[in-house]
Amino acid sequence: MLQGMFDKLKEMGSNLKDEATRFRSKTFMNACTAGCAIIASADGDVSAEEKRKMMAFMKSSDVLSLYDAADVIKSFEGHCAKYEFDAQIGEAEALAVVAGIKSKPAEARLLVRACCVIAGADGNFDEAERGAVTRICHELGLDPSEFLPTK
Repeated sequence: MLQGMFDKLKEMGSNLKDEATRFRSKTFMNACTAGCAIIASADGDVSAEEKRKMMAFMKSSDVLSLYDAADVIKSFEGHCAKYEFDAQIGEAEALAVVAGIKSKPAEARLLVRACCVIAGADGNFDEAERGAVTRICHELGLDPSEFLPTK
């Protein structure tokens, strides 16, 4: 059961870089970093250690490594700062940025796949992260069951 979940995450991660190359734009990068902030904040707190891990992951991410690292980090930190000010405002604003690619189904699906890979990167795709992915899917008009691995 657990192995099936990680197999699905691995499958989602394959070919991300090739797909992301087609969608390389500032809008897509900002949507991805907003999605990363939503995932990082899923447990209600983004610790300094969590930020460091997330930024390290983004630097090595097939999707986000296509962009200038300084731009990716600045965008991610901007989204996280809004969460630190007020979690509800932070999430609402991050979801609004994510929604900026709603009219582009291929980009939206790639964003959700990248968020799932990020959520499972630590080997623990927990309920809070699943909820965050579900909220992202709803914002994009996508069915979460298309992306969320079974438990």
